Amino acid sequence: MKLKQLLLTLAALTGISHAGSTCDTFHMFYDGALGIPGADAPAYKQKLYEATGTTFTLELFGGYWGVSHLAPGYNSDNYVALLFAQVDQRLIRDEVNGGTWLNVAVAGSWGLDDDSDSKLFFYDGGFGTATGHHTDLVGPAGLYIMNATLRQYFNNKRTCLNVGAIWMSMYFDRINHARFANDGFEKSPVVPMYYGTPGAVLQHEFDSQNFVTAAIIGTGVGLGENPLNFEHVNGYSVVVEYGRRFADGKGTWRILPFFCSMETPNAMGRDELHDSVGLMTGVEYNISDRVKVYGRVSCASSEHQRARKELMAGTTLRLMPSRPDDYFGAAFGFYKGADTHTQKLVNEFEKVLELTYRVQLNRYISVAPFYQLYIDPAYREVSTVSATGIQAHFLF
Repeated sequence: MKLKQLLLTLAALTGISHAGSTCDTFHMFYDGALGIPGADAPAYKQKLYEATGTTFTLELFGGYWGVSHLAPGYNSDNYVALLFAQVDQRLIRDEVNGGTWLNVAVAGSWGLDDDSDSKLFFYDGGFGTATGHHTDLVGPAGLYIMNATLRQYFNNKRTCLNVGAIWMSMYFDRINHARFANDGFEKSPVVPMYYGTPGAVLQHEFDSQNFVTAAIIGTGVGLGENPLNFEHVNGYSVVVEYGRRFADGKGTWRILPFFCSMETPNAMGRDELHDSVGLMTGVEYNISDRVKVYGRVSCASSEHQRARKELMAGTTLRLMPSRPDDYFGAAFGFYKGADTHTQKLVNEFEKVLELTYRVQLNRYISVAPFYQLYIDPAYREVSTVSATGIQAHFLF
């Protein structure tokens, strides 16, 4: 089935929303996705939203970390800055059903030393890991549009259709624990989490316990290319996530099947079509106001990304009751790599440990020192790679 036909099929599913109940509203995909200012939000955000229907987030990161056993040509001392900005602009007002919104999210990172600045993806070759993600400060060199979509809400704000250039991480596997430096603990590296790709995402809340998200997106769009130019699209991916809250909202369970079809170069440099099916399931649970645990299991039939299997678990601990926004975080994961057309698998199972402590200095600024240990990295002939550093995070 062609991509355009799949998009039309997904759009037709919006008819489900009109058949849904119009009783209680839960706004999981409305207030949460838009970041509508609450009573404790800064006054300037509240006034802007009331006057223009605009919500926005601006995040700035700065950090340093030193890495052991880097590949030749990589600097072990690195200083990187990252910018993330997101704007939701209301286009059509509808207080009952939610209306129509435009979302634009951009991100980019820059090395603050010559060696970092010369890399398209910082540390990608230096670590040689199956996850391909190492810190929040890692991203595309320069500034790129990650998500640009029109959002149409239905059904008492309980159903939403997003169409345009999709950033999958905004819609799937949204574990609500505190931020970690390693993206592999935030999002599964097995699930096809592409960004800036053409597609559509449908989100629906059945009730206060059950929700579903389904997406059809194109694949193969290169960094910085126009995602809506379909000549760049050489495959597609279908991802569905069903989630259920339990224990009076203390816990959330998710199951996420997916299919990915994509042209990739073979050993001879010729493009071949590769299909992959996979499944992810995960759970997060608040034991108390101070302790949260989570875990995830994922597998894929073939390599559409560099990790084929994962098993991970982690926790966040609020150690001081007087400082509820500070936390200690620990996570550990097993990741199975796979041979690709560009990299030969060296170690079949890679193990990753991360420890971090986040200190919230005020409403806008936090600081987090961290330590990462990669044991038997998938694409490096070394036994361990470690990274130690500190991040400063500014949120406006």
